[in-house]
Amino acid sequence: MKVFVDASVLVYLNVRMPEEEAKLIEDLWLRSLSEHTLYTNVLVLDEVLYVSRRKYGVSYEDTMEFVDKAVLPYVNVLPLTVSEYVKAKEYVRKYGLRPSDALHAATIEDYGLQAIITEDRDFDRLSITKIWV
Repeated sequence: MKVFVDASVLVYLNVRMPEEEAKLIEDLWLRSLSEHTLYTNVLVLDEVLYVSRRKYGVSYEDTMEFVDKAVLPYVNVLPLTVSEYVKAKEYVRKYGLRPSDALHAATIEDYGLQAIITEDRDFDRLSITKIWV
């Protein structure tokens, strides 16, 4: 299945977590790598950098190294264009999504992806299959 990777799973892979929770996230990641073709967009990478630093104190340098070694070799990064922006406006208006989530939903639609790996409950408002622990 073609699956979009949201920032939440990447942030949790990048930060220190209690061992039991870290194991659940790692298992989800390894299962996803083996069972799906993974995609994301550059906005997710921005979110991983920002949230890892702001919320968890992980340096930009450490997060960039994580992205370069653990994400980019395994996840296809899709471009964002004006097409996604136009669709995102509709998602913001119709479903009350935050702009970044609306851009992710538009990416999923435009590239024919079938699911999203996320803990974000905002995606429950859409008819997108959600994968989580």
